[in-house]
Amino acid sequence: MNSSNAMLPTIHAATAMFPGFSPREAIRRISEGVTEPLFGDVSTAEIQLCPQNPGWLSDKACEELAAEFQNTRFRLHANAPVQKRHRMLDASTFSTDTHDYYRDLAERSRRLGARAYSLHAGYAENCDLPTMIDNIHRLQDLFGPDCTVAVEGLYPNSHRPQLMDSWQAYEAVMRSGIAMAIDCSHLNIVARKQRTCDTTLLNELVTAPNTVEVHISDNN
Repeated sequence: MNSSNAMLPTIHAATAMFPGFSPREAIRRISEGVTEPLFGDVSTAEIQLCPQNPGWLSDKACEELAAEFQNTRFRLHANAPVQKRHRMLDASTFSTDTHDYYRDLAERSRRLGARAYSLHAGYAENCDLPTMIDNIHRLQDLFGPDCTVAVEGLYPNSHRPQLMDSWQAYEAVMRSGIAMAIDCSHLNIVARKQRTCDTTLLNELVTAPNTVEVHISDNN
């Protein structure tokens, strides 16, 4: 590795790189080798299981993945299918009506030995930002100390307003101290919609001690 690449961070894979394939097939394709033009080889030491891949992640399926890919640590993301009935939930909809789904997410995370779980902030119609932050604390209690629960920020949506959709909201959540997943493609939309890029805050967001994931994708 030359000196120009020596300081690059390790980039881990997500099954969303192969949408439409089952989690196992996506993992197998990733294990064959994936290279990113800017970052080089994508690591398989940790792979995120995403909702873009069909198939029910039952207890047995998670145990089989952990046994088959022993050199890989897994973590779940967003609406990962841990129940036969697919459900679209987020940090704004955590309640007694959805507790069973998050209970199953927590159980699958334990079976996978996951160190983190991340989910989207959700919609303003369901709750306000302080309530969403409180929901993350409640979810963290459910998952326990060994698996960090992180909220992923979103972007402006005129048809259905979302939480964490502005630089101001991102800063408020960062200052709250809860764990975060920063999606650079979402921040790209925030910058375009607000017609400003707060580079100081951007740098702070991606390097904050409570930021446990930074998502990158090919959208400038």
